[in-house]
Amino acid sequence: MPLDREVKSKLRDRVSLANKSNVEEVAAEVDAARATLPEDDKDYARLTGWLEDLEHVAGGKVIGRTGDPGAQPDGMG
Repeated sequence: MPLDREVKSKLRDRVSLANKSNVEEVAAEVDAARATLPEDDKDYARLTGWLEDLEHVAGGKVIGRTGDPGAQPDGMG
């Protein structure tokens, strides 16, 4: 069964606002939600991608709107 729309929206917002100070907490929330889904569920794949994005955030990278994990904020190139 796919994730509830509200849960998915909340997680998406948390992932998009994640930073080094809260990335571990956000990743734990995403991982907990993913654990409730079968691996063949499209939301499972989506949450896996979000976890990959959060790994980049933890490493100091900025995920831009293009999803490019190598993007740097202006002036940090």
